[in-house]
Amino acid sequence: MPALLPGRPAVRAIEPYNDEVWRVEAEGGHKVVVKQQLFGFLTRGKAFDLLRVECDVLGLLRGAGCPVPAVLGIDEEAQCIFLEWVGDRTLDAAIQAGEQAAARAAVAGLCAIERTLAAHAEKWVSRVAPGVGCDDLAVSWDGVLARAGVGLNRMMQRLGRSFDAAASEALLQQMHGWLAARPPALGSSDYNPHNAVVDPSGAGVHFLEFAKIGWDWTERRLVQYTTSVGSGRADGRMRTLADAESARHYAETFARADGARALDYHKLFFLLQGAAMLCAALDGGPQAGALLSRWQNPQYRLRQFAAMLADDLSDDPLAAEFRRRASLTTEGDAL
Repeated sequence: MPALLPGRPAVRAIEPYNDEVWRVEAEGGHKVVVKQQLFGFLTRGKAFDLLRVECDVLGLLRGAGCPVPAVLGIDEEAQCIFLEWVGDRTLDAAIQAGEQAAARAAVAGLCAIERTLAAHAEKWVSRVAPGVGCDDLAVSWDGVLARAGVGLNRMMQRLGRSFDAAASEALLQQMHGWLAARPPALGSSDYNPHNAVVDPSGAGVHFLEFAKIGWDWTERRLVQYTTSVGSGRADGRMRTLADAESARHYAETFARADGARALDYHKLFFLLQGAAMLCAALDGGPQAGALLSRWQNPQYRLRQFAAMLADDLSDDPLAAEFRRRASLTTEGDAL
């Protein structure tokens, strides 16, 4: 590792972020992040080689001025990649702190990344990982509609609320079909706010995880990057930076007139799937204990799901009618 830094300084400290990622600090204050691709041993030499894909994608994005760390080197035998340190504080932590400026930085960064990958899509199509291709997206998206319907029904039952189930599910189906018809974009297949960090100055957001690239919708990625489900928090607090202002900013930045509408719909489906998972765990479903150990204070979470679903990101009439028919309101729900 010292050979990667000017003057070959000695290592002063190694701090693990998790079982596969470490921050290494050298004499003089230089910091490097070391990430081991454990599954990289299984993909070595293939078109979707995790280590090589991440190295090459980050190189492309960094060269285009996108907010990603620079690659300092790789060790193929150990399946390790050495990255520029760009901060310790995750976007998830910034979301929990309600730092709305991080939403604008995330919008700008993600748009730059996906524009760059779109401009080079022909080169990268052959390196898409198994399970995250366009056909895989279509199949997995089909299942989202059913889970969203279950999530809405079970959540409202547990909250003791009545609503127009038939009309709500018909509206969900229309929104689901509209989203399915939109072209997906090439990008990271692991998009959550733990895979992005706020830089030490607080002025920007850097995106970190690009070992596995695939197809999905930009708006779906953005909703999940800007939402913290509060895993492991004793209070069970969930928060999001996705609001009407950030949705408008996204639509303007990416020049998509229907961008806010797409974000609004994806937000609904993301939250309803979360509600379905929580209700299944409360019903004693598979791996219920594991989920409830992470998603603590479940009754509070249910009220938060309902309140966050009621908060619109657009003036789309279909989404507004769905919220009315589903009796979604922030009244009485804590955020």
